[in-house]
Amino acid sequence: MKRKTNHTTDLESQLIKHVRASNNGISRVQLARLLGLAPSTAGIYVERLIQDGFLEETDKASSEMGRPPVMLNLNPEAGEFIGVDIEATVIMAVAVDFADRPLRKAQMRISDNDSAETVIEKIEKTVERVFPEDPSRLLAIGVGVPGLVNSTQGVSIYYKYIANWSHVPLSSILEKRFNVPVYLENNVRSMALAELWFGQCLGVKDFLCVGIRSGIGVGIIIDGKLYKGSNYGAGELGRWQCPFPSRKASNWFAAGETRSVYGCELQEMASARAILRALETAIASGQRSVLESRAGSISLQDLREAVQQRDPLTEAVIKEVAQSLGWAIGQLVHIFDPKTIVLAGPLTMLGDNLLLPLREVINQFIGQEGRNPVEINNSTMGEYSAALGAAALALHEWKPFREAENGSMVAAY
Repeated sequence: MKRKTNHTTDLESQLIKHVRASNNGISRVQLARLLGLAPSTAGIYVERLIQDGFLEETDKASSEMGRPPVMLNLNPEAGEFIGVDIEATVIMAVAVDFADRPLRKAQMRISDNDSAETVIEKIEKTVERVFPEDPSRLLAIGVGVPGLVNSTQGVSIYYKYIANWSHVPLSSILEKRFNVPVYLENNVRSMALAELWFGQCLGVKDFLCVGIRSGIGVGIIIDGKLYKGSNYGAGELGRWQCPFPSRKASNWFAAGETRSVYGCELQEMASARAILRALETAIASGQRSVLESRAGSISLQDLREAVQQRDPLTEAVIKEVAQSLGWAIGQLVHIFDPKTIVLAGPLTMLGDNLLLPLREVINQFIGQEGRNPVEINNSTMGEYSAALGAAALALHEWKPFREAENGSMVAAY
């Protein structure tokens, strides 16, 4: 009987995903149990995947009794995926092999006056820099974009920090350019996927990944799955109205158009961009700091050095940031009750200088008798975490092949 195309593709895709999720390989019997298949049926599909070069057999696992099973792993030579991370100031891309190992990376700056069209051109150029020498090896591209994203339609709906960035059909644009499937997701949700599949939350079912960059978002993992919301807007933490800072610091943080009777947007108080702007404003108003000579052009590296030198002004700003972030994350803990929270983005370079006061504020907000403090840690995946997460999205969503009319198996998307 002729096999149904969709069932075959989905089943083989699920087999690959389970092999990918195993740390030290997985046996045919284990795969059959996970998928509810007869061992003989699982074996048939596994053999096809081996013949097509997607899986490979490895050394036998140790066993006290009987014949040890042959273990299956991904074949790193089966192809490549590219992950792209777009932020207000930079585009980062990374290529990984079929076994998730990073191969090449590149980045390109975004200027303040770049239009949507210019940014799209820079995305294409950044992808070209990590393209495989043999184009046929590229299987799919994943893209993490800021702001609201319709991942089903592959449309970036809106992002306030890039001029004219509204309802951009980025998936179709890149698919036409590179002739491979392109999967779109919010970039902070991409960070969460990176932590789920590669990082310190591997095997954790419920956690939050708070990404702090030019804006602030949260990737929500519930029961091992990414939560997007009914309109793809889940996790827009930076838009939350948070209480005003202390009277002393109220003029440092420019709430601008987001100021209301309820407070101001969290991203105007606690994003990387807001911190640098607050330091520049405070220095311009006469506050003393080791950063006075750099006023007007303070960088993240300057911020790090000032924290290391225990600059009083910088410490005061960080304290305000911890208070605002702690207030917001504390509310999230009450709603989702996560096992752990991971902070991602450039502020992780501050280490415990931000993490410790943040933990203290959060645990004050959520303090309850009999409740264990929530685990809060910095991501260890580095600046390419969202790009790696986008690559993970591509390799997770990509399906290996479909059935052609003549019965042969060909690559599909």
